[in-house]
Amino acid sequence: MRVRVRTRCFPKSPAACRKGTAGPMPRPCGLQESVRNNLIDDAKARLKKFDVGTRYSHLSPSKYSVLLPLLARGEKLYLLFTVRSDKLRRAPGEVCFPGGKRDPVDADDTATALREAQEEVGLHPHQVEVVSHLVPYFINVKVSSVNFLLQLLHPSPTIMDFLLG
Repeated sequence: MRVRVRTRCFPKSPAACRKGTAGPMPRPCGLQESVRNNLIDDAKARLKKFDVGTRYSHLSPSKYSVLLPLLARGEKLYLLFTVRSDKLRRAPGEVCFPGGKRDPVDADDTATALREAQEEVGLHPHQVEVVSHLVPYFINVKVSSVNFLLQLLHPSPTIMDFLLG
């Protein structure tokens, strides 16, 4: 995978910005980090209210798990989508979340969602914090359900710049 690295400039003055002689952008200060941490803590507290845990596990064995990845950047949360390749047989070009069918090696729905996210977008499980299991969507009660997991991502700054462009 090719990672695009962008650099941003911090102008020394408006004239320097026009002349193209801007200096490097300063590192984030403690205040910005504090705002980001407060945003994450607030988001976790709100999302945990929707956590159903294993409340619906007795109804039907789950066959699919989907990850709803949230990224915190600055003072905003972003929900990461993927776009399926136009070359796929099923649902080509559709916008979707990382996820898929449960494999026999998966211990639970979380393991399925994490494995699929790693396969589809290269997201490593250690970069993910499970926040909430949402109410499953039942495709057919006798056949299968889709479990949704809200998770906060903690990727490196380079990956964040690449993802959020």
